[in-house]
Amino acid sequence: MNKKNIFQKIIGIFKSIFCKECTYEECIESANENGVFCYKDEGRTKEMLSYSEIIEMLKSYDMTRIEPIEKALGYEDSRINTFDFIQFKKYLGHIENLSRKVKIEITGISFIATAKPNHKGKEKGYGSLIYMPSTTIRGKQVLFDPVQSAKRGELVTFKEMLVKHGYNWIYDSEGEYKEGKRKDYNYSLQSIKKETVAFSMRNGEGNTNMDGDDSGAGNLSHKKPPYA
Repeated sequence: MNKKNIFQKIIGIFKSIFCKECTYEECIESANENGVFCYKDEGRTKEMLSYSEIIEMLKSYDMTRIEPIEKALGYEDSRINTFDFIQFKKYLGHIENLSRKVKIEITGISFIATAKPNHKGKEKGYGSLIYMPSTTIRGKQVLFDPVQSAKRGELVTFKEMLVKHGYNWIYDSEGEYKEGKRKDYNYSLQSIKKETVAFSMRNGEGNTNMDGDDSGAGNLSHKKPPYA
């Protein structure tokens, strides 16, 4: 190994130990092996909208969503979820690292509409987005949990984990949606926590839940409903 290679290796070691954040210039070829994920600016990307498209979408929401939602809830729902930029990058780095270790390629990030009840202690529930990575299986995007996948060493789907925790997820395909849709909108399932506790106890595990409650989903948004 020549002096230049030795010097570069030493710099790489120091960066992996001391650098919490990295700029593109600081990235090295083996960065991913050290859990550092850096990207270059490739210019304007295909998902970036024009203002004419934005206005069309905003107006469509105004005319088709605000009134029926406000009538149903009795108040106007939230419209904006703001995610901390640096924290979101940390989240992406963590799930990418977990997924790489178990050889699952992240091919998408899905944002899922939910509602947080009792916002700031008030008796109002506001719309909130959670996000979960997906991978491509037989040409379809399948949501998966990188945390539980890394624990098991194999692909663990979002649907599988929701079922284990007592919820029936019907949105992975058109067939599942049509077959599983309920008029009462109740998608609760009988929880199997008793079985997972028994499994853990039989195997001498200190944790009373075989999979734990940790997920690979993110949320930590900041909003002041119904405005930003």
